Amino acid sequence: MMKQLFVAGLLMGATFFTVETYAQQPQQPQQEKPRGDREGFFKKIDTDNDGKLSKAEVEAAAKEDKRTSRLSENFAAIDADKDGFLTKEELQAYRKANPPQGGPRQKDGGRK
Repeated sequence: MMKQLFVAGLLMGATFFTVETYAQQPQQPQQEKPRGDREGFFKKIDTDNDGKLSKAEVEAAAKEDKRTSRLSENFAAIDADKDGFLTKEELQAYRKANPPQGGPRQKDGGRK
């Protein structure tokens, strides 16, 4: 009986020590990019780093990431000056004039 109490006490102490130690460890921040990381999105697609997106760059990105297919489908409409390239300014103007279906999002991520 005494041996069982001793073992139970050791197990409880070890459990408490483990939980306390884990609770004191700093938590690692998540490495996910924020949804609104448009700069990172643009740089990822701009493979030649010229500050604008060609039709070829957009199509290549659309093959790798289906989320980019909307950009490829609307390339001509986004290319306001019809020079065959998309700039950050053209993308911003297009997004402003054509908010995602369902209406514009609020700053906290919810719908208006």
